[in-house]
Amino acid sequence: MRMYRTLALGASMLALVISACTTGGGGSTASPGGSAPASNEQKPKVVVGSADFYESALVAEIYAQALEAHGYSVERKLNIGARQATNEALKSGELNLMPEYIGSEARELKAEATGDADETAANLKTALEPLGLTVLDIAPGQDQNGFVVRQETADEHSLTTMSDLGPVADQLKWGLPRECSTNPSCGQALKDAYGIDISKLNVTKIDPCSAAMATALTSSNIDVAELCTTQPDIERFNLVLLQDDKQSQPVDNMAPVVRQDLLDAAPSDFAETLNAVSEKLTTDALTKMGVAVAVDHDNAEDVAKQFLEDNGLV
Repeated sequence: MRMYRTLALGASMLALVISACTTGGGGSTASPGGSAPASNEQKPKVVVGSADFYESALVAEIYAQALEAHGYSVERKLNIGARQATNEALKSGELNLMPEYIGSEARELKAEATGDADETAANLKTALEPLGLTVLDIAPGQDQNGFVVRQETADEHSLTTMSDLGPVADQLKWGLPRECSTNPSCGQALKDAYGIDISKLNVTKIDPCSAAMATALTSSNIDVAELCTTQPDIERFNLVLLQDDKQSQPVDNMAPVVRQDLLDAAPSDFAETLNAVSEKLTTDALTKMGVAVAVDHDNAEDVAKQFLEDNGLV
């Protein structure tokens, strides 16, 4: 599950430089097809926030620009901090829109996060209701725990899924987090779903989703790495993300969490606009945009705009 995080800065040239995005206002006010936007008079003001790492801020910017293209006035309060801070801002009304990860947010609110996206989203919605919040449609893209190999390893052992990995697990060197043996989403999940007993593996303990983990994999110090599924290193170094075909990991699809009073006050195009954006936020799209922002240091506003244009959303 995705905690709000900043990836570690590695010492080698392979390391990612991940910095919190500071994006401003001012998206296009033209609606799709070049027609004039609907009147703003009955459209409530939107205040969108984000956690303090690039992916959350980027998706917040995408949502913001899409809404502005439909005539909404949007204020950005990005890079606020960890989930506790953003949830408090939502509950207080300081924010009324926030991109979230449904599994992590569900766990934060003491709801169950499973390997089923629809079930987890329903559990999250139930947990949000007493807080005056709700969740809209979930994106197919998610930033969850994943296991990754180099292309040559995938080719040698015909690996595309975690089930493929099970029979050859003890032939490979693994990079796993220090707490894997006690974390039910790590050691226990691997054993229950795939019969992989980490006590019998050749394991190097490295922080997951870190530049150090990616560097160990690309330099062949390990053969299997636990990374985050939208981590830019996967795209950058042509790594192979193995499919979690038995849903061993709690899902962490992205979705907009909104205040119910905003949803009630807004016309139908508010939810329709956000849902249309979320539909196009695939794991691959998030990963590629992560490379653009976090590795190539492209401007997050420009990356957001390009994504919306490429998908016919503005």
